[in-house]
Order: sequence, then C-alpha cells, then structure tokens
Amino acid sequence: MKYFVKVAELLSFSKAAKALYITQSTLSQQIKQLEDELDMALFFRNNHKVTLTEAGETFLEGAKKTLAEADDNKAKIMDLAWDTEASSTSESPTASVRF
Repeated sequence: MKYFVKVAELLSFSKAAKALYITQSTLSQQIKQLEDELDMALFFRNNHKVTLTEAGETFLEGAKKTLAEADDNKAKIMDLAWDTEASSTSESPTASVRF
C-alpha cells in the first residue's frame, strides 16, 4: 500500500522507485499484484505518463488513512513499551526495548 501511495503522489514509477529505494521492476510487480488482488486498474499508463483511474483515486484516500492509522498504532505500541519498561526498571526504558 505504501508503494501505491508513493506512485500516486509522484505519478511516476521511476521516481517512486528511487524514493522507496527499490527497483522500478519490483515496484511495477507490486502494483500489478495489488491491481490483480483488487481486480481493477489503479493507474492509467502510457509511455512515460501515469495517472490515477477513478478506482485509484478512491483507493488512495483509504490507503492514506490506513497508513496513517498504522503509524498511529505503532506510536501507541512504542509508548506502551516505554511506559511498561519505565515502570518496571529504573534504567532507561529504551535500553532493553527491542522491535
């Protein structure tokens, strides 16, 4: 989903691949797999131009919300780990917390 959002933001597979530190081929395969799972095209592609389909625009809204919620949940879990560790030891909580 992160890959889809990056392509949608940049409207370029090559720029998105560079931003994500992956190959363009890998990115294209991942987007194709997502489109296959959804049984719907998310992008119009022609030569060097990429635009979102109506389905892609709709999916983008939900994808951004999902990624934001995932980030929020990760922060909550890290806070919980910090609070739990801090209450059980006088050491720095980050010293023994591993993710």
